[in-house]
Amino acid sequence: MDTKSNKDEKNITFFIGKTKHETEKSTLTVKQILEDFAKVKTTEKSLALKEGNGHHEYADINESIDMKNGMHFVLFDKTPTTAS
Repeated sequence: MDTKSNKDEKNITFFIGKTKHETEKSTLTVKQILEDFAKVKTTEKSLALKEGNGHHEYADINESIDMKNGMHFVLFDKTPTTAS
């Protein structure tokens, strides 16, 4: 019996941009995804879930997300742009 494949069944695969990530947790907060997986500061980037032709942007970094295999997230820049 292959125990590695049994362990992999517990892992949830998700993407941030084109980068693949895995977790064993069924829920993660927006903050955890940004800091622990995307390795970005919550003050500089926001997280959005790709949904059909659009996105659902998470406003609350403490919001819990029920993780499902194949979720695709994108990062949005929160830093202000300067006009010259």
